[in-house]
This record gives sequence, C-alpha cells and structure tokens, in this order.
Amino acid sequence: MTTTIRGYFSDIRRHLHLAPSESDEIVRELQTHIEERAQELADSGMSTDESIKQAMREFGETESVANKMYEVHTTGTWKRAGLAALPHLVLSLLFATHLWTRPALVGPMLGIALVMSILGWRKGRPLWSYPWLGYCLIIPLVSWGLAMSAIGYGAWGVVTKGKLPLGIPIYAVSITYIGFSLWVFVRVLSRVSRRDWVMGSLMVLPLPFLGFWFMYFYGRKELLEQTGVGLQEFDGSVATVFLILALTTVAFFRIGRRFVRVALLAITAPSMIVLAWLSRESGPGFIALFLFAALSIVVLFAPALFDRPKDAKASEELRYALPDQS
Repeated sequence: MTTTIRGYFSDIRRHLHLAPSESDEIVRELQTHIEERAQELADSGMSTDESIKQAMREFGETESVANKMYEVHTTGTWKRAGLAALPHLVLSLLFATHLWTRPALVGPMLGIALVMSILGWRKGRPLWSYPWLGYCLIIPLVSWGLAMSAIGYGAWGVVTKGKLPLGIPIYAVSITYIGFSLWVFVRVLSRVSRRDWVMGSLMVLPLPFLGFWFMYFYGRKELLEQTGVGLQEFDGSVATVFLILALTTVAFFRIGRRFVRVALLAITAPSMIVLAWLSRESGPGFIALFLFAALSIVVLFAPALFDRPKDAKASEELRYALPDQS
C-alpha cells in the first residue's frame, strides 16, 4: 500500500468518531473498493500511482467520506433511540406524578441506571447507554458538592470564629473525596469523548439543568421544609424539561448529520434553563439566568477538550494504524 493511500485512510479514520472495531470494518471496506477501482483504471492503461490517485479523487475528500460513514453508522433505530430516551422519560413521569421525593422509588432508579451503564460499558459502550451513564455521574458530582460544602463551612468557621467547626479528619476525608470524585468524572468523560465528543455532550446534557434546579432549592431552603404543595409547584415544569430531554435524545439518534446534532444540543441546553426560570416568578434574576445559560453551553462543549488529536503527527501514531501491504 502506497504512502498516499495510507494517509488517505488514516485521515478518514480520524474523522469517523466511531469505535475502533467499526472504524476498522469501514476502512477495510473502503480500501477494497478503492483498490478494485484502481485496478480497473490500471487495466485501462493508467499507471499504478495515477490509478490510485484517481480512485481516491472519485471517492471524494476524506472528511466528506468520513461524515457520510458516520451518518450511516450512528443513526440509531427507533428501538435504540427509545432506550437512550428512557431514563429521561422515567424521570419526567416521576415528576409529573410527584413521586420524585420518595427515596423508595428514586433509589432503585439510580440502581437501574448504574446497572444499565455497567452493562453498556462492558459491551463496548453502545450509543444508547450514554444518557444512562450521564445520570450515574450525578452521584459523584452531588457528593463532590456536599464535600465542598463541608470545606466551605469549615473555612467560614475559621474566618468568623477562628476555629474549625468540625474535626480535622472530616476535612481530610472531604478533600480526598473531592479529588477522587473529580477523577472519576473526568475519567469517564474523557473515555467517552475520545471516541466522539458529541456523544460526551449528549451524556452531560441534563447536568446544567440539574445544577440550576439544585441551586434554586439550595437558595430557598424553606421549600424543602414544606410538604406536598410547596414542592409540587415546580414539578410540572421539571417534568416538561425531562420530556424535552427525551425528545431531543430521540431526534439526536434519528438524525445522522453531526453538525445538526451539535446545533440541537446547543439549543436545548440553555433553553431548559430559560424554561425552568420562566416557570417560577420567584426564580433568579436576569444576570443569574444569563450566567446559568452560558455555563450550560460551557458544560455542553467541555467534552470537546478530550477529542482526538487532529494533527498529522498524532494521526500517524494512532493505535489502529493501517498495516503496510506493499
């Protein structure tokens, strides 16, 4: 195989954003087609090098070819789209029926999400498993927030009273756990995003809204002390948000074009924040709304930081480089 055609396939692989096994299969298939076409051109009198170059020109630019293959191989069936949207639908139902405050229901739901995520991870991380995995990441994030609150409470005690309100071992454990929970979050996010950062964005899509929702109640502790009506006033809008997440997920899987997927997620993330804000007259002000909406975009595109290297040198160092068959 000449250097030219090796570079052509290597560039296609970089733009596929698929699992290594899928990329291998696609590249082998494309290689066969190009070699067959090059042989036809060579038989007609064209030189070997020219026949290869002509065959590649007929197939098109590498990024265009990769995008077409990406669309074909990532457009999910209705069944897979439904599996991906299922956790959002279940949460929408829990809020619509005002059952989300019952630990006996929420606990098993988190357990099911964890089991689905583990099964998906062990089976090569199928695309439908990413929304499930996203909800599992809430556990280390919430515990991280609680540990941060403990440290903040201790710092405030030192400033105002000159002493720590809790024992030193508690703060040592909190600091250790903060590092561990962040490591888990970043580790999982990077593993997903190195394959396709857009899938990483789909995974973290609920997190900005959940952060907004948490901060809303954190600033209004009187609501948490109420029973029934006080908490249920917010449930209708939350159920709507999770329903929108489910519909967005279905559309994401049924739409193959990568650019459209990115646009869909970029529109949905801040829209959920605005919808939640409009549903409560006593919500945060415009500045807080803008900051949360902007933060949702930052969170959404954070997985792009873990994307594969795009330079030519990194391409040559890819683990799954094509074998030399010359």
